[in-house]
Amino acid sequence: MTMTWSETHRRWQVLRAVEEELARTESPVLPWRSEYAELFGDRAGLLAALRYRWQLTVNAQLDTHLPERELEEQRRSLARRARGVLRVLEAEGATRVVA
Repeated sequence: MTMTWSETHRRWQVLRAVEEELARTESPVLPWRSEYAELFGDRAGLLAALRYRWQLTVNAQLDTHLPERELEEQRRSLARRARGVLRVLEAEGATRVVA
């Protein structure tokens, strides 16, 4: 399935909104709205998209060439910023926490 630029942009907007919502709560429950079905199909599709976005973030932002101490600080910083998403991914068994 090929997505238009508008559809891709909308998907990323929704993912950012979901991440922001998860950052404001301690709940490990994946937020869901009926309009997400058009973009992600179902909850599993949204979860897969969050997992993919998390992996992109880790790959783009962790500099594995840093000394171990600095790399660990980067990992902790990433995990702090994404704690809501990681909480949901872990609760759903959707990821091993990389960072």
